[in-house]
Amino acid sequence: MRKHLVTGCLLVLLGCIHISAYASPNLPDLGGSGFSTLTPEKEKILGDVLMRQAKGSLPMVFDPLLDEYINALGNRLVANANDVRFPFRFYWIDDRNINAFATLGGHVASHTGTLAISESESEFASVMAHEIAHVTQRHIARFVEAQSQRAPLTLAGLLGAIVLATVNPEAGMAAMMATQGAQAQASINFTRSNEQEADRIGMQILADAGFDPHAVPDFFRRLSERSRFMNQQLAFLQTHPLSQARVTDTRLRAERFPKRYVPDSQDYTLAKARVLARYQHKNEDVVTIFTQRLQQPGGNTRANQYGLAIAYLDAKRYAEAEKLIVELLEKDEYNLYYLDVYTDVLLGLNRANEALEMLEHHYRIRPNNQVVTLNYANAAIKAGGNRLAIHLLKNMLFYKEDNILAYDLIAKAYQNLEDYARFYEARADFHYQLANYPRAIDDLQEALNHLSSSDKLENRRLESKRRQMQAEFDRLRRM
Repeated sequence: MRKHLVTGCLLVLLGCIHISAYASPNLPDLGGSGFSTLTPEKEKILGDVLMRQAKGSLPMVFDPLLDEYINALGNRLVANANDVRFPFRFYWIDDRNINAFATLGGHVASHTGTLAISESESEFASVMAHEIAHVTQRHIARFVEAQSQRAPLTLAGLLGAIVLATVNPEAGMAAMMATQGAQAQASINFTRSNEQEADRIGMQILADAGFDPHAVPDFFRRLSERSRFMNQQLAFLQTHPLSQARVTDTRLRAERFPKRYVPDSQDYTLAKARVLARYQHKNEDVVTIFTQRLQQPGGNTRANQYGLAIAYLDAKRYAEAEKLIVELLEKDEYNLYYLDVYTDVLLGLNRANEALEMLEHHYRIRPNNQVVTLNYANAAIKAGGNRLAIHLLKNMLFYKEDNILAYDLIAKAYQNLEDYARFYEARADFHYQLANYPRAIDDLQEALNHLSSSDKLENRRLESKRRQMQAEFDRLRRM
């Protein structure tokens, strides 16, 4: 199961950023329009504002398998970092270009293209470690503080420019020129010392986490070679300037570490195959690509078989997909990557009850796993078990309250039951997670319109929720 969404206002329109910002109900005083003293608490709040905005405006990938992979890898690296001030969260952007970025408060995102182009897990981990170092060393936070001393900054003008320039350098630079002037370029084109510091600390994090530090210069060298044959500079090199001196420096620094062979994890190979199959190539080409990969010397791997199964599934060639995925499950019956594809194959073949029986077994074993729960709920909805789906999803949201797919599915279940008050409330929760306050508030009003006047308790609860959300939105607009 997977989904990617593009909603909300575009970041380039900085004037509307206040419409889709997020803060907790207990938002601390940020000091008016300036951020001269950016404490870790304030940094985390601002980071949450920024990431909620990004979720509603960028082509985020909401795929539970890829989400589990990048967060497991990222937190393995964070566990070996110093100066960690808050929990980290990792995300995917659906973009074939090679890039990654970090924002305030421990939010790190990678383009899918970065995983697709990596030749080892150590290479991909090296990019994540570099971004983690930018956060732990407070490079962006320091920029915010420095800029606030030069001139008063608004939340919308500053943070909107930062996130846009990180993801889209050309558009971001134009936006920053319009709001802060030429000196704002420093917000994204990190100073040479910041990049060197992130390289140095990131490499140490990488080594301490058990990966190969030599992957850093290897990855940089390939990026430099790749950029020579392109008319336009790689996005990664626009936001992470890569001089020859920097390549040399990372190579010399890597020599201080012993060369180690670190085999790729199975999760890395399967996550990469999933990205290649769904986010890197045109749909009509994927079957051919994986068929050819399987025929190459040494190419008959489980990862390539899995990629071909996804290609068959997405092409609605269900019988061929089922044959491949059943063979893989026979070798590894609890593998969540295979289980996810097999669920979708069974649903495509209108065998929802069979999928339900299989997923009930796995849910008993791993009741808190988002991959199992979301697939189980989706299969339940397809089989007409909407109340079962609602029960599963509500339990999941107790411990993973920001899961976009869970809110989307629970809304569908209520719609199927024609319970429109709860349907619109679920849609409000969905839009709130994407920081679309106006839409969320409108949905709550619609939910109230579908309640009976005699249902006084529910009316008071929803009205209180709507007022609280409106107050939160109003406070954000005053920043």
